Order: sequence, then C-alpha cells, then structure tokens
Amino acid sequence: MAADRLRFHEMGLDNRLMKALADLGWAQPTLIQEKAIPLALDGKDILARARTGSGKTAAYAVPLIQRILASKETVCEQAVRALVLVPTKELGHQVHTMFRQLTAYCARDVRVADISGKADLSAQRPILMEKPDVVVGTPSRVLAHLAARNVTLSASLEALVIDEADLLFSFGFESDLKGLLCHLPKIYQAFLMSATLNEDVEALKELVLHNPVTLKLQGSQLPDSSQLQQYSIQCEEEDKFLLVYTLLKLGLVRSKTLVFVDAVDRCYRLKLFLEQFSIPACVLNSELPVQSRCHIIMQFNQGFYNYIIATDEHTVADPTVTVLQGKKRGTASRGRGKDEEYGVSRGVDFHNVSNVINFDFPKTVESYIHRVGRTARAGNPGTALTFVSHTELDLLAQIQDALAGGRALKPYGFKMEEIEGFRYRCRDAMRSVTKQAIKEARLKEIKQELLNSEKLKTYFEDNPRDLQLLRHDKDLHPAIIKPHLKNVPEYLSESFNGANMARLWENTGIHSVLGYDRSSHIRVCVCFKSAVLQEHQVILFWLTARSKTMAFVACKQVIFL
Repeated sequence: MAADRLRFHEMGLDNRLMKALADLGWAQPTLIQEKAIPLALDGKDILARARTGSGKTAAYAVPLIQRILASKETVCEQAVRALVLVPTKELGHQVHTMFRQLTAYCARDVRVADISGKADLSAQRPILMEKPDVVVGTPSRVLAHLAARNVTLSASLEALVIDEADLLFSFGFESDLKGLLCHLPKIYQAFLMSATLNEDVEALKELVLHNPVTLKLQGSQLPDSSQLQQYSIQCEEEDKFLLVYTLLKLGLVRSKTLVFVDAVDRCYRLKLFLEQFSIPACVLNSELPVQSRCHIIMQFNQGFYNYIIATDEHTVADPTVTVLQGKKRGTASRGRGKDEEYGVSRGVDFHNVSNVINFDFPKTVESYIHRVGRTARAGNPGTALTFVSHTELDLLAQIQDALAGGRALKPYGFKMEEIEGFRYRCRDAMRSVTKQAIKEARLKEIKQELLNSEKLKTYFEDNPRDLQLLRHDKDLHPAIIKPHLKNVPEYLSESFNGANMARLWENTGIHSVLGYDRSSHIRVCVCFKSAVLQEHQVILFWLTARSKTMAFVACKQVIFL
C-alpha cells in the first residue's frame, strides 16, 4: 500500500540532498530506490535487477552522496571515494548529470567528474589530479588513466558501481574490467545495477560482490498494456518507407518519436528520404562526436526535435537469430569512425518519448526490450510499433513468448491498400537517395558535427545561450530535393475524402466517427482514444473546397465517453 511506502525524509538523508530531491519533484522514491537506498546506507553490497526507467541511477547515487557527505564531517583529506563504471559515453554523461542535480546544494563537498568522453588523457589529467569524490567513466577509459598514473584508487576507494552490468561484457570490456579490479582496494562496497540477470552478470557478481543482497523487483521486463501499447505490422523493405512516411506525414504518429535502425547507412537513408517530404529528423549514431550526441539527446529532451533516427549497433550475440541477419546489411557502416562505446538503446534517459518505431527489427529479444524501454517511462504511457519482414517472423515469435506468452505485440490494424496512392511518391523519393548521396550525407554530417563539437566548444562554454541555436535536424540535401513531394497533391487529397480518412483512422485506433457535412468545407470530426494521453480526444480535419489540402487540427476540448 502507498501509505506503507518508505519516503525520502524517513531515510535520514542530509538536508542538502533532500532539497535537491525536492527540486527534482520526487515526492517519494520508486520501488528500487525504496529498497536499495536503506540497504546501501547500511553498507551492504547490492545486486539489483529492475526494468529500464525504474530509477536505478538514483538508487545508488543518493546513498553514495550521503556517504561522502557523512565522511567529510570527520575526514578533511580530498580523495576519490566512489567509481561508477558505465558501458557507453552517453550513459556516462547522463549519470554525471544526475549526480550534478543531486549535489546542487553540496557541490563543493561532493565533486563529480565524468571521464567517459573522448578527450585526450592529458586533457583530463588536471581534473583527476584534483581528486574528485566521484569518478564516472567506461572501464577502458578508467584503466587508461590508472595506467598513466593520473589517478590512484587503491588507498581511497570506498564504493564501486557497475551500471547496466549486463552490457559490460557484451561491449567487450571483460579484460578491461578484470585489469581495473587489480587497482582497487581489497575492501569496498559494490553495486551491480542491471535490467536483466544473465551469465555475464553472474560472472561479475563473483568478481566484485561480497555477500550481496539481491533485489529482483520486476515481474515483467516492460510495463503492462495499460501503460505501453505494443504493435507489429508485417511489411517488406519498400513498405517500411511508405509506412513511416504515411505515419509521420498524416500525423498518425504524434509527439516525440525514436526510430531505430540497425546500421549507420540506414540511418542516413531514412533521414534523406524524409527530407524529400520536408520532415526534419536528427540522426544519432556511433560516427558522431560524443559532444554532439549528448547535445542531441539534451535538445531532444528539451523539446527541440520530435524525431530521432538512432542506430542500435550493439546487440548481444545470439546464435539462434544469426540466420535472420542480412549478409550485406550494415557492412558499409563498419568504418573507422565508429565509436565502440556508443549506445542509446540502453540506459540513456530520453524524456517523454511517446513512440518507438523499430524500422529495422531488433536482432535479439534483449535488444527489443531495451529499445521499447525508451518509452512508457516513469509512469508515462507510450506506444511501440515494430516493422516485421517475412524472414523475421520466427524472431517475432520468440519476442512474443519471452514477453507475455504470445500476447504482447498486437497486430497494427493498418490497411496498406488505403495508402497505395502514396507509393509512387515514395519510389520517386527513394530514387534520389542513392549510395553516393548517403556517402556524401555521412561525410557532411560528420564534418558539421566535428565543427560543432570541437571548434565551437569553448565559445559555447562562454556563451551557453547561443548553444540553443545549434540544431542537429537541418537538411543535409546531398540527395536531389524534388519540391513537388513536399505537399500532398490535389488528386490524392480528393481520394482521401471524409469517409476514406475516417476509415484509415479507424484502423489505427479510432472509436467512432461523429459525422461530417458536405458543404464547401468538408469536415470530419473523429473521436478516438489516444494511446499517448489515455483519454478521448476530438480531432477535426477537413478538405477545403479551394485547395483540397488536408489539414489536421487538434481541438482543445476533451470529452469522455
């Protein structure tokens, strides 16, 4: 019962930490925080499994900060007291941001450094020489600094955290981690935080934990259907582009959306395709500088962009699904510029994501869970739509069985014949998205983001307001832009009369058509239950007699049926 839940003020936390929690608007701890924080304050080693978006970061950050504040009352010597290991630079940046927010009122007493970035070791050396209380980094980066003697941990370290523990070995950090452990003292408190418990986590448990308390707080690895709506639609390669164009152009998918593809080339192919229709989108992949990637995520969270096309390049090897992976797909993206410590489908906290579209099918069940886990976070509703080709039906069945006994993903009620009139436009757009255009787009984007990331970094530090003007969804334009594709032509608008459009919306979740008139302005008023807002809304759209241009206007009035 909610009345029996332990609250932050009952945990004996420092007043400065309590003020920071209040600023974040956290009225009470999540379940993982409620269980883990008291145990951590008692000095227990913890192995915690909780689903993505459950608040695992604060579950270890709060007790670490409390412990450091308590020790500062008796010990004046500055030293590195806590080490947080993360698998990706993006997650390192996010963890650092969380610590900064939680230490807003005690920043002088608890100093935090993020060394997961790609800066030279010599550039980060002065930061580590100041002995920050908490160091955040990837295993390879921390080990490099230890080897260079920029930091020592053997005498001062009190706590070790391994976040997203199930990813460390799959990202190739096994040898780095084992080498790093040799530099740690014999006695320290340890935390293993993970969304899943697999063989890699069990191996880590044996390496770093001593008589741990194991917290398994999830029944399902994803929220239930009242919070997360999961759909699949069977389609082949050309249909994917037709579908994503229709969903975005006609407003069937609204608000913040993450689109996952499985290779860098696919990322730019889809972006250039959408540019043909004046649909702006950011790309997020391993070739972009880490500063740019973090800035894209930050601006997306602040509402600057609605669409991000992200590559999910790190998937855990699974011999049962290798036959489903194309032999040629992704080979072009294996370039030197790829960052092996990139990752956005796991751990990174995208704010208020309404939809996840799996444009390319995830190669493993785990990958599916963590892609879809970017939406429906922190109690908010969300929708996931997965495109499935005929060669991927076996993997779809595996996902169905793993999630909810074959009932997790519902068929997306979308009739392809309703949008056949748009197919020639998609083919016209795809003819412009050539291999050469994709190559030029990748080169242009990398050059542009390198300039943004390196050349202007110092300027933006001195002029933070100007950073808001830096956008990442600008058109790349290496493909030939055909202006006629921007707008829906008159004869296609005519084919989408009120009845046809109402039927299309009905196939995607509309409950009832309230009616329309056949005056000079044909109006159709549709009532449907929004998968995002979980309430009935009125949507009004019309075809004007003069231009026949379709428009959608969301009415402010909300009615409950």
